Amino acid sequence: MPVRPGTGSAYVKVERRVGDWPVAAARAVLRVENGVIAQAGIGLTAVGAEHFCAPEAETYLEGRRPSGEAFAAAGRIAAEHCEPHADQRGPADYKRHLAAELTRRALAAAAERI
Repeated sequence: MPVRPGTGSAYVKVERRVGDWPVAAARAVLRVENGVIAQAGIGLTAVGAEHFCAPEAETYLEGRRPSGEAFAAAGRIAAEHCEPHADQRGPADYKRHLAAELTRRALAAAAERI
């Protein structure tokens, strides 16, 4: 998504040590026009998201006003479509929880940067 007026982005992650591979990570880009989300982009890492994105959550957001409720719902939608695998960084249910929470946080931070 091109960066232009009305656009904000953010990247958040959970890592065990600084510089370590993330346990989970999310990035978000929002473009807001006339008070509503015109375009949303969500990327997820290390949580089993197909093609590293959350198209269902992006579609949910478009046309809605940016809000904590909308971002939390988008996080839940993103997590529902992930298929994380348990490994040394944590169990699958923890990673699914991180997918939801990090998506919410990334969206909120992106909205603050507009």
